[in-house]
Amino acid sequence: MGKVLEKKGEFELAIRSLQRAASMDPNNPTTHHLLGQAYRDMGRKEEAERELQLAEQLQSRGNN
Repeated sequence: MGKVLEKKGEFELAIRSLQRAASMDPNNPTTHHLLGQAYRDMGRKEEAERELQLAEQLQSRGNN
């Protein structure tokens, strides 16, 4: 859902949806990557960097 909203330009809704998904499955790198992209698209650089780094760490640990 968050990915669809982000592609439609509904960044605030995408962020809320992705935050919910991340809270339910905090070890999912894809969710954190999408959340980072949505933050980046909104100009929220620090939050974007945090989520993208977390996604990379989770991916390197083999969480998918």
